Amino acid sequence: MYQTKLTPGVLAAMIGGLSLIICAWLPTNAIVRIKSANQTITVTGSARKPIRSDFILWKGRVALRATNLNTAYTDLKTGMEKARQYLLAQGVNSSEITVNAIVTKTLYAPAKRNADGQAEDTEATFRPIEGYQLSQELAVRSDKVDKIGEVARKSTELISNGVPFESDAPEYIYTKLSDMKVTMLAAAAKDARNRADQIAINAGCQVGGVRFAHMGALQITPIYSTEVSSGGINDTTSLDKDITAVVTMGFSIR
Repeated sequence: MYQTKLTPGVLAAMIGGLSLIICAWLPTNAIVRIKSANQTITVTGSARKPIRSDFILWKGRVALRATNLNTAYTDLKTGMEKARQYLLAQGVNSSEITVNAIVTKTLYAPAKRNADGQAEDTEATFRPIEGYQLSQELAVRSDKVDKIGEVARKSTELISNGVPFESDAPEYIYTKLSDMKVTMLAAAAKDARNRADQIAINAGCQVGGVRFAHMGALQITPIYSTEVSSGGINDTTSLDKDITAVVTMGFSIR
């Protein structure tokens, strides 16, 4: 068996060739690591701010029944005038009051029943008229939120004055939502960036540019509420509310 003798010249040539191979491999490996490090970090940022409603919508109505339509109409007209005068006396401006059309419903006698308990003459036109139900709604729209809210709470005083008055719960509205939206989304985006920076620091890398941003629907909820809806919430039951903006953002990392 023959043995190859490694002369100094051959050994030097082998070392040189191996060096070329190593040098050729290192740049390739570096490119792979850079590409694998070109990832995206996704974070969700949020911002919450307390707001106070600056507009109120309150509705109420006079509703009554009578056997005679003319009598019902007269009583309704009298009741509505008393309700209107009451509101004016409470400091509500005439321009803030809107009166809607009268709603009339004919009341028919109940359907007769046979021996088996089944209803006969179910068509209303075949049954005698027992009376009429009339109602008329008024609405108050105002920026005097506290004042109208107080009037709404006290409006049951009309009942003690002989007026069959029904009151709805006031609707509290925030009218500057379009202006607030830009500010809130900017604050949520800033929060998202801060979160991304903190995660990157802990991971030993740096945050680059924005890859994408998705803005969620604004959530306007009662204070301390945790309710969330994908389509957004616009609470009108509370005078004081929280407005919350959420933004999901993707950043490059390096």
